Amino acid sequence: MKVRYKRTAIEDIRGTEEYIRSVLHNGSAAKKLTGRIVQAVSLLADNPYMGTPLSGRFDVETDLRYLVVSDQLIFYRVVEESHVEVTRVLNGRQDYISILF
Repeated sequence: MKVRYKRTAIEDIRGTEEYIRSVLHNGSAAKKLTGRIVQAVSLLADNPYMGTPLSGRFDVETDLRYLVVSDQLIFYRVVEESHVEVTRVLNGRQDYISILF
């Protein structure tokens, strides 16, 4: 199964990487976190349902699922058994429900 990133997910990853690199002055941590996110997402190609359904944790009607990598939440959906669509990558301390909906 193919994995596709929406533009918002790419912007989220780049924004987090830039924040860690520029504000926290830790380029190696930024690169390491980005690598861990990409590695986790690559697992979805063979295991698209490995993440937790968001509707199972919150009372929301959605097909979104999520993976946890460090303090980042990777939100994605399986689209018609043809591909996985990564929609957002948000920090778990954010009000991600408001951002998503």
